[in-house]
Amino acid sequence: MYISKKDRETIKQKYGGLCAYSGTPLEDDWQVDHIHPKKLLHLEKSVWLNDLYDLKGDGVNSMINLVPCQKLINHYKRELVLDQFRDWYLGGLHTRIAKLPKNPRTEKSIKHKAYMLKIAEYFCIKPDKPFEGKFYFEKVSGDGYGLAMCSAINCINLKGQMI
Repeated sequence: MYISKKDRETIKQKYGGLCAYSGTPLEDDWQVDHIHPKKLLHLEKSVWLNDLYDLKGDGVNSMINLVPCQKLINHYKRELVLDQFRDWYLGGLHTRIAKLPKNPRTEKSIKHKAYMLKIAEYFCIKPDKPFEGKFYFEKVSGDGYGLAMCSAINCINLKGQMI
């Protein structure tokens, strides 16, 4: 998906140069993320979501659905819907980082530990401090779920059904 420099700058400034998920200042390698993914991976089958959204113009590529995101967070979120990302990936991250080896031996283990700890750092997650449950864009939207920004998007539950 091509995004012009002008649109990329508009997306970056949606949250004043902060990541929509963590609220941290965007790093130089930041990326544009789809809040609602292009396709949903569910039960070993892909469902393309472009036709399911009620968005004007570009479907899931609408500016309403695009947010600034740290590259590592975008990689970690992948094609998950927000509730899956929040509950499955971030909700248990504090227990997963507590189980990381203190002294990893292989290069792969060292990189994996650094990756997991960096994700945790973005969200201020520690072994004794779980994810607080809200993304930055939800906190600043004032409605508790980020619907002010996503008002034109129909919600989809974890089973991929319209709600």
